[in-house]
Amino acid sequence: MPATARESPSPGAVAEPPPDALDEGIARFLAHVRVEKGQSPLTAATYGRHLRRLAAFLRKGGRLDWRRADKEDLTAWILALKDRDAHPNTLFLALASARAFFRFAHAEGYAADLAPATNLPRRWESLPHALSAEEIERLLKAADLDTDLGVRDRAIIELFYASGLRLAELVRLETGDLQWELGVARVTGKGDKQRLVPVGEEALGWVRRYLRDVRVKLLGDSDCTRLFLARGGRGLSRESAALTIRRLAKRARIGKRVTPHMLRHSFATHLLQGGADLRAIQEMLGHASIETTQIYTHVDRRGLKEAHRRFHPRG
Repeated sequence: MPATARESPSPGAVAEPPPDALDEGIARFLAHVRVEKGQSPLTAATYGRHLRRLAAFLRKGGRLDWRRADKEDLTAWILALKDRDAHPNTLFLALASARAFFRFAHAEGYAADLAPATNLPRRWESLPHALSAEEIERLLKAADLDTDLGVRDRAIIELFYASGLRLAELVRLETGDLQWELGVARVTGKGDKQRLVPVGEEALGWVRRYLRDVRVKLLGDSDCTRLFLARGGRGLSRESAALTIRRLAKRARIGKRVTPHMLRHSFATHLLQGGADLRAIQEMLGHASIETTQIYTHVDRRGLKEAHRRFHPRG
């Protein structure tokens, strides 16, 4: 059978550009992922999505071959993602994709050994976002105090911000965990480790009001010992507590996605800005290592840089 001539593109059609070395390198890696490693189509698609974004970034800098990419290119790419406020999970997946790709490409001989350059400091992966003091005040005042659940919600937000608890720690609190005379809460954290966390007078006052006026109504015939209850006398779930915070943030017109962990970050950041000792913050947060707490010093420095930029004559 005679060979047929290659069809010419139809009039007006836009020809696809031929794949370059960057595309070919990605294709070789994805074939390896699917065929040799047997990883799922979802994993391959995730790798491909992030690597194509990296390739587009390299092209803008005139890098048309993986051999020309270097550590500075990777650092600039990550910084560009962070400047666009990429989610920490996006940064993690981007780094993981680049690490896997460069390990393979270096072994195949078409890229430098850049896998170690993807092991960036931990604080790059997830810088905590904190609310300002003014946003915290608006959030606290968003609860409807004419309703029983509004009083409960105010007590929840007050306690969250005053103590820096994790969401799981807050919903597991029991009525006997508050030591009123000492002004502290006994908290069971990760690994069932217990610690005492100071609670301010303002927060304790709102919890007293909730206990006195609301909890007894929610409890009904239940014998639940959890501090914060939902209707029917059940312990408040993590999902309900998180939804409560999002709802109040929306009512307070806070233009960002507010999460329970953001209140914990706000607690630590505001303490540090006020001059608290880092070791004391570590103890209150229940961090096993001071290195985990040190991420807040990076956040605080970022605020100082912004203040310098705004107010210094040469900023």
